[in-house]
Parts: sequence; structure tokens; C-alpha cells
Amino acid sequence: MKLSTRRIKSSNGERSVVLVDERGEPLFYPALYVTVHMRGGSLAVNTIQNALNALKAMYAWQSYFSIDVESRFSCGEWLQSHEVHSLRDFMQKPLTNKNDGNVAPFSRRPKTVSIGNQYARMSVIADYLGFLSKQLQLPLSSGCKGIENMVAQIKANRPRTSNKSNIRREEIHLDDAMLDALEETLRPGSDSNPIREYAVQVRNALMFSILRITGLRRGELLNLKVEDIDFAKNTLKVVRRPDAMGDTRAYQPVAKTRERVFPLIPELVDRISGYVLRHRSKVPKAKKHGYIFVTHKSGGSQGSPLSNAGFGKFMEALKHTLACNSGIHAHSLRHHWNYSFSKICESQDMTPEREEKIRSYLMGWSETSGTAEIYNRRHIKEKAGKAVLEMQNKYLGKARKGSNK
Repeated sequence: MKLSTRRIKSSNGERSVVLVDERGEPLFYPALYVTVHMRGGSLAVNTIQNALNALKAMYAWQSYFSIDVESRFSCGEWLQSHEVHSLRDFMQKPLTNKNDGNVAPFSRRPKTVSIGNQYARMSVIADYLGFLSKQLQLPLSSGCKGIENMVAQIKANRPRTSNKSNIRREEIHLDDAMLDALEETLRPGSDSNPIREYAVQVRNALMFSILRITGLRRGELLNLKVEDIDFAKNTLKVVRRPDAMGDTRAYQPVAKTRERVFPLIPELVDRISGYVLRHRSKVPKAKKHGYIFVTHKSGGSQGSPLSNAGFGKFMEALKHTLACNSGIHAHSLRHHWNYSFSKICESQDMTPEREEKIRSYLMGWSETSGTAEIYNRRHIKEKAGKAVLEMQNKYLGKARKGSNK
């Protein structure tokens, strides 16, 4: 069975995703699962998309091993231990865009997905199979215990995840000299600018500067409207707009974190005003919506809000602008903002508690989420390093005195 995901936008602006077969017809139980279990829980469209991708992998596993879980569950037969083990091993395999998302074939040196990806797949599948089995179990059957055991066994076979990436996150940052060079390359009118249309040069340079200065997420940047900029007070407001009717993008960029107001330097506000008044205003259809960044290229999408794909092409072009910037992407600029913010807080002798509180607000995190604490670990590491060096110097000082006697 060849499956794919399809985005749907209703007349009221609500977005959803469905898993469809080769005829384009939605699969009933995945659609029911999304409607009742996920949309009912107010989960984001991208979260639903990731869940359906996990179910695609599960259906590929079923096809490979000739297992029909719906028929099995209808007869009150749940997955056995060896089948859960094969499911666990199969979830290590990557889905490819070729062959309508089938699992990549075996090779001599097969690739595997990350542990985090495998863990997420197994979590979704455990939840879905628990939901499905309860939908299909026989009336008056006593299969609840068997269902619970199956779900628990699937979850128990998830790989152990590591927190190493979180521990290193506070140290991830880009080189300021490289970012300065990139900004010079993107400067409108620069001979080295890879884009020829001046209006697009202005737009791209502005997007890069906003990301660097504010640390906004990609979705927050593309979700910005002209009304979110207070040109008198020099502020930018991050607003959540899920399922906005005026947004024509099927893959709607949204703000994942909390709403907040971000102060801007006057020079950046003037640049935003200049782009809106002198360039965006001349693009056909751009006045039909308030989104700041639009598509300038002639065609059916001209004037529409800039899509995730269009922004992705811009970021991909950045990677080829300089030889040393292969690691640059929108989120790396967010990490770099946090690194720069840490340095400023350090120079001001700000307490870790106050730094965490301010960082949480500016990044849109809950103060109790612990995310800001990841970056504040720098203080603990630095104090630990200084203490160790002090102990070593103290020991070596005694050793020198002893050798001089």
C-alpha cells in the first residue's frame, strides 16, 4: 500500500492532515485517530503531520511482514513479543520520498534514523495501536488487560534517549565574523549578493537581520504582520495565529511559543518600514493580507505570504554563499542569539535567576519549562572550572614550596 499525507484547509481556515492511499482516499482509523485523539487535544498541525509519518512507517512494517493489525484486533488478537521486536527494529529505517514514502530498501550499509526519531515513532504507534485495539475489540470481551500489556511492551522497547544534545545546546553558536560577512554579502546592492532583484535583496537581508537580532523561530518570522510592528514605540510583537483564514499557505507557519513584545533598535524598524512602503507595496496581491514577507517572483503565488519552502530556498542559498557557513540555518541563529545574550548578561553581572527569567520571556518559553536553564548551565560550568583550577594552583603552589626546601 502506497501512502502519503495530504494537508487540508477548511473554509474557516482550520488546517488538518490526513493519511491517504494511492487513490487519494483517507484511511478511516488514522483519520478517526487524528479527529478524536489529536485535533480534540488541540495539537498543532505539524505535530499531527509527524504522527501520521510514524503511522506511515507502521503501515510499511505491516506490509513487509504481511501483518494486518485491524483484522487481528477485530478477532481479539494482539501483537506478540516477537512482533513488537520486529516493529522496534523496523522503526529504525528511514522513510524516503521516493516510492510514495515507502521505507528505504536494505543495503550493505543501511542508514538508520536518529534515536529520537525512533523513540517518537514508537511512542505514536503505541498510542495509536492502543486506540485502534479499543475501537476494534469484541463486545463484552475481556481484552483490556491484553491491550494494556501490548501498549506497555511497545513503549518498553523504545530506545533510551540521551540528554547530551540538551547539555551541549548552550554552547552552540556561530562565528560573529562569519555572520558579519554574510550580512555584508546580503547587503542590498552588494556585488557579491547572489540575488539580482533589488527588492528581494532587501527582503532577504531584512529577514536575516531580524533572525540574528531577535532569535525568532522560522514560523514566528514568517507569521509576522505589518500590524505586529509598532513603528512609534520600536517594538515587534509575536502573535499566535493558528488556522488564520487570511493565510493561504497550506503549511501555515505559526508561533510555537508564547506571545511577547520584543524591543527593536530604530535602525531595524526603519528597515522594516522601508521594505513595506517601497518594495512590498509594489507587489501585486500583497495588500490582500498583512504578512510582511511576500513572494516577489512573477507567477500565481506572487504577492502571497512567503512559504516555508520559499524561506528554505533562501536559507539553502546562504549555505553556498560562504565556504565556512555550512552549519547555518534558522535555528542556529536562535542558538547564537542565546549565546550572545549570555555574554551580555555575564558582562552585566546578572544573576542566573534573573537571566533565566528574562531569557524565558524574550524566547517565549514558560518560566517553569526549564528550557532557559539549559543555557544558564554555563554559569555552573564556569564556576566549576574556576574552582578546579584554583585547587590545582593551590596544590602546585604547595608542591613548589616543598621542592625549594
